[in-house]
Amino acid sequence: MPRDALDASLRAGLLAAAALLVGGAPAPASAQDRGDKFPNDLNAPLPVRVNQAIDSGVDWLMDRNQPADHKKNIFVSGNWSDEITSDHTYDPDPKGERYVNPTGCTSLALYALLKSGVPANDPVIKKGFDWLRGGTSSMTKGKTTKSKAITNRIPSGTYEIACLMLALEAKANPHKREKDREREVKFRLKKGEKLKLGVKLEPADEAWMKELAAALLKRLSKGNAWRYGHWNGQAFDQGYKYDRDMSATNLAMLGLAAAERCGIQQSDKLYADVLKWTFTMQEKEGPETPRVDPAMREEDKAYGVRKDRARGFGYAGTDGTEKDTMVTSSMTTCGLANIVICTTFLEARESPLYTDALASQAEQSWWDAVAWLDTHWSVDMNVNSRVGYHYYYLYCLERACDLKGINLIAGRPWYQLGAQVLVDDQHNGLEGGKPDGGWHKKDTHRPESILNTCFALLFLNRATPAITGD
Repeated sequence: MPRDALDASLRAGLLAAAALLVGGAPAPASAQDRGDKFPNDLNAPLPVRVNQAIDSGVDWLMDRNQPADHKKNIFVSGNWSDEITSDHTYDPDPKGERYVNPTGCTSLALYALLKSGVPANDPVIKKGFDWLRGGTSSMTKGKTTKSKAITNRIPSGTYEIACLMLALEAKANPHKREKDREREVKFRLKKGEKLKLGVKLEPADEAWMKELAAALLKRLSKGNAWRYGHWNGQAFDQGYKYDRDMSATNLAMLGLAAAERCGIQQSDKLYADVLKWTFTMQEKEGPETPRVDPAMREEDKAYGVRKDRARGFGYAGTDGTEKDTMVTSSMTTCGLANIVICTTFLEARESPLYTDALASQAEQSWWDAVAWLDTHWSVDMNVNSRVGYHYYYLYCLERACDLKGINLIAGRPWYQLGAQVLVDDQHNGLEGGKPDGGWHKKDTHRPESILNTCFALLFLNRATPAITGD
């Protein structure tokens, strides 16, 4: 099928799906009513399958309706990660496990559950936050046997802090799934328009959020980006090999955007510096490609279509000499999200740091990255990733598009296409086994099933709110 015809068909499907959602899909069956059925009905319309998939994923993540001897997701009080069950919870030795973040998994799970409609007063949610607020974990450095207790309230690494900030904001700003998932979000502010920062945290949570934002800024590397790393008590150890990376920086920016929605403002200089660093993680050159802009009117096309250069983003560079400097779908969408966050705050505040030259560079960077996605389009894989991170990429795609408030990117209905992949993968279940509600690809860090289920739920819920709070 020609691409234009395919895109038209997909747009028609998206509109049909949106109409079903707006009209109100049949209420999904409760976990108790599903019995031995698959987590979602293969023959149901996509909006119905999405709701069923979310409910099944929530049930799996909360260990509902599993036999007592099969409960595996909550290992200690309030915690979702199997990395916390021993006293080796962090090993920055590059020969050991570098990706252990003892509180990050719990915060991510809380965030996904709250965005999936689980109320903040649910006992499981309360138990998770109690563990984060008052518990301690131990950190073992290298191969030594001595371990140092660290509080969960202010976690060690960038990833953990940012996820906790997102969870805290979601506690006061839960997602209204059916109402918001397919609605158009007005994201772009007019010059001088005030940001709507209306999320009201409880006093104790507001104080906690301020502490987390301050801790995140202490972990800032060279004033313009972040690395996962760990806090050694006096300073931030950037960890293995690099001092900054795109993934950690984008997650940190999402955490700071959550704080901004709660009225905790960051400096214009921070946003300008992060924006400029983000540009350095984009390819310098790329093939020329016609711009795919769904907003362009037909009559304007007579004057010619603008052309961009397909330039993607990498994790720690773009020279392609190793896996961390490959340009990938996930890092390109992280770059897009950084551009939206930084430019929105700078523009709305009429910051003198947001010069015409910087604004022009940001706009062209956005369109060049969209051109890269167009020429490497896939929702079936994270293009160029040598590890995988498939569902993480889909969540990154959701973040970039929902921050921008767009239902089409590179001319494609990204949500419909990604949701179809996720509901099908959940329906297919474990390799050689029966579907159980989770997503079980072994293509991310431990614990893979919990992390991938969180990424899938966040995508399906369109969890990322616009910075304006609308």
